[in-house]
Amino acid sequence: MTSDPAVSNAAQKIVIIAGPTATGKTPCAIDLALTFDGEIVNCDSRQVYRFMDIGTAKPDAVQLNTVPHAMIDVVDPSDRFSSAQYMSMADVCISGMTARGKVPFVTGGTGFYIKALLHGLAPLPPLDENVRQTIRARQRLEGNEVLYEELRRIDPEDAAHVRKTDTYRLIRALEVFTSTGRPLYGYTDKHRFAAEKYNALYIVLYDPDRARYHAGIDQRVDGMLARGLVDETTWLIRQGYGPDLPAMKAVGYREIIEYLDQRTDLETAKGLIKQHTKAYAKRQVTWFKGIKNALWIDMHDRKDRLQEIVKGFLYAKNADRLYKTAEQ
Repeated sequence: MTSDPAVSNAAQKIVIIAGPTATGKTPCAIDLALTFDGEIVNCDSRQVYRFMDIGTAKPDAVQLNTVPHAMIDVVDPSDRFSSAQYMSMADVCISGMTARGKVPFVTGGTGFYIKALLHGLAPLPPLDENVRQTIRARQRLEGNEVLYEELRRIDPEDAAHVRKTDTYRLIRALEVFTSTGRPLYGYTDKHRFAAEKYNALYIVLYDPDRARYHAGIDQRVDGMLARGLVDETTWLIRQGYGPDLPAMKAVGYREIIEYLDQRTDLETAKGLIKQHTKAYAKRQVTWFKGIKNALWIDMHDRKDRLQEIVKGFLYAKNADRLYKTAEQ
């Protein structure tokens, strides 16, 4: 599924609360939604899955009852869920909020989902599902190095634009070329994500103190284990949601699965979750640094300052005023 440039909501204002994991995006979005009569559209690629609550840091029952949340618990862990599906479903959610007179607050750390929502997706022909599954199986068995060398041999144009460590893009490039005989870059370069589907205020929460931020991640992981991450993972496995599913490869679940399989002890698994979460956060920061006009806000900054920025965006006629306010 792709975006139709003719179907644009460019005049529709939305507020994006993005940032790396464990920066307080959910409580921030809830506070802003309460202040500005808004609702929240989840933009976390793992929180779309049902039953995966603790390991994805999903909003709890109190938070979900405080402000309506869309795009949470929409598919089972065994279902394949794509950025195109996210874009299509989130567009419908935003339209509904707008019709009710609510301000949409798109909240989460999955940068590509946000990009798809704001700019649409490059049109791709139907791809062979068997090809996709074969390449994914090869990646698990052979690793990225082998696949990257194959991509360099058969599709040097895409290889020049794909990092060896970017598993998703590497698999995507191979499956597109194998299915169509054309480089993935040929589609995305033409599209260029140039469409402006919404008038968006793009806020990125971050912690400028790296040591403090990492300590916060450690505390969060400890809390997940205390709240029952092992039991949640055990239940998921017993329900037939195996470790090969993309959903179950998320940080937190894959390390606990290693513990349940007796390939490591719990203390080591906990340390690996902390290590992998910090590495994931670093990749998120790199992604968000590439977003033009994003407003980087210290997660510990004054609440009233952020509210003023959002108020300026929603109600002020002069957009320059917004960015001057944010930089002060």
